[in-house]
Amino acid sequence: MGVVLHADDYGITVAQARAILALVDRSRRDRAKGLRSASAFANSPAFREAAELARPCVESGALRLGVHLNLVEGPCCADAADIPLLVDERGMFRHDFVGLWRLSWGAGREALRRQAATEFAAQIERFLAAFPEERCRLRVDSHQHTHAIPALFDAMLDAVSGCGCALSQLRMPTEAVGPHLRHGGIGRALSANGAKDALLWWLSRANRAKVPAGCATPAFCGVVLSGRMDRLDDATLGALAKRAARTGRDLEVLFHPVSVPVEACLDPLNAAFARACASPGRDAEARWLAVRA
Repeated sequence: MGVVLHADDYGITVAQARAILALVDRSRRDRAKGLRSASAFANSPAFREAAELARPCVESGALRLGVHLNLVEGPCCADAADIPLLVDERGMFRHDFVGLWRLSWGAGREALRRQAATEFAAQIERFLAAFPEERCRLRVDSHQHTHAIPALFDAMLDAVSGCGCALSQLRMPTEAVGPHLRHGGIGRALSANGAKDALLWWLSRANRAKVPAGCATPAFCGVVLSGRMDRLDDATLGALAKRAARTGRDLEVLFHPVSVPVEACLDPLNAAFARACASPGRDAEARWLAVRA
């Protein structure tokens, strides 16, 4: 059991992909401490080139790469006509987490599940076209943790099954707050993150019973300090790792390293996500990872 430092959002641009892989390369000296896990945007226009860049690291075992399922930002992979609930007239995703959660209520739930499964399957197949060996050991998480929404969790499982995949790892984005409270991490967090963590805990309750047998669900860190993960200190990290070890699990620690200019984001017109993509906090997180390596 150990700490696994992980980078979400791999492959927004080729330059960002190269920068993340440079952090992986730095980590070869001590894989127990450095960046050795990432998940890729299969819906990124840069995905194919980013995948080719990652291949040597994946084949050598220096990097474990999964698919970062995305329903909130950028272009769809499925035919836009098949997923009208999810995209706008440009074929770009048009809902954030809250919008998708609202769509999952009531009569629209099954339509959302079907359309999300269609898009998830298209993204998974695009990922597998680049990494066919991952079909029997697929690692999955999602942008903005949208798969915590029960209807989307079901859609994800539908897509994985429909693609003939076996899940080896699935993120359950629920984070223990206790270590942050004891070591002062809450004071370093953004005010909205505590509410987000509580919501993810609540939504994920029913999902745990649906996790396929043999699929790992590591303990998790990355919500409470989201946007400020460079402020994660050794005391809090150590406490979270010890807590995970007591349950016999690894601890996945989530970062979003390396900023991307607004005009190069997956959808520059999606202002909230574009600002987050271009945030200098991402470069601060990259520096944190570089020091750890």
